[in-house]
Amino acid sequence: MNVVWPWVFLLLPLPLLLPKSYKANKATDVVDIPPRVASALKQLDKTTSLNQIVARSLPWLVWCLFLLALAQPYKTGDATIQAATGRAIAMVVDVSGSMSRTDFLIDGVNTDRLSAVKKVAGEFIKQRKGDRLGLVLFGSDAFIASPLSFDVAAIANNLNSAGIGMAGRSTAIGDAIGLSIKLLNNDPAVEKAIILLSDGTNNAGTAEPENAAELASSFGIRIHTIAMGSDTQKSGFSTSPSADLDEETLQSIATSANGSFYRVRTFEDLQNVYNDLATMESAVSDTPPVLLELDLRNIVLLCLFITLLLMFLMQWSTSGGGVRRTQ
Repeated sequence: MNVVWPWVFLLLPLPLLLPKSYKANKATDVVDIPPRVASALKQLDKTTSLNQIVARSLPWLVWCLFLLALAQPYKTGDATIQAATGRAIAMVVDVSGSMSRTDFLIDGVNTDRLSAVKKVAGEFIKQRKGDRLGLVLFGSDAFIASPLSFDVAAIANNLNSAGIGMAGRSTAIGDAIGLSIKLLNNDPAVEKAIILLSDGTNNAGTAEPENAAELASSFGIRIHTIAMGSDTQKSGFSTSPSADLDEETLQSIATSANGSFYRVRTFEDLQNVYNDLATMESAVSDTPPVLLELDLRNIVLLCLFITLLLMFLMQWSTSGGGVRRTQ
């Protein structure tokens, strides 16, 4: 067992520095003890019963446990090596209002676009062990839902928690790319990529998608774009479900940033796209071993609580069940 703050144990002899008069008179200051009772107590003090030994030891045990908790004890486990590919990927997903259109069929049931993305992209994320992944969601605005991390399960969970319209109803593709570049730029990964999925056209934000794509290319960041939307007329639509989809801009982004462009019209297309992206070559990099540390403070605090409770019960029993004599 190791501790973070070992100097805390220098306070161990502090109770010995308390004034002796305080320690001698602290009991008599509370109640007025009759002479006969005082004489009996003196006789008891001469004996060395087990209860007395325990009663005198408990305060010291409390003090030691308190200092141990302050020192922040921990246990170092075995060194583990975490797999890494040397790749950092920003998953950029459109959550604008148009993602609510139910033009995708999953197991015979019409499903909205975002639900289809959650199902397929969520599995893709969980399988990217060894990659550092981040999640950017965008609508009228873009925001980082998950920073770059090896914890792919947490990132998949954040994607599953995303809601349509949570970032606004419009589509700011340029701002989403710009934020993704900021997320990836300072990362030491050997290879960096953005996987951007959208079903609309850039109609919000301040950055132009083409300019953002050129900036990504200058930083060595590839952008793969996915244009999502069915061409099949569904009930409830007076126009084509993909009338707002700007395939030309998304294709231009992928071309400028040395990536691939994918057109998704069905749920099966979406699965095939992410299967293709999953086969991207990985660049293996060496990572130092990680020492796992187990925090032991909760165990110490539990022992401290039990000791204090025992002290209270002993004090309560010796005082006659809590009944005290008053003048």
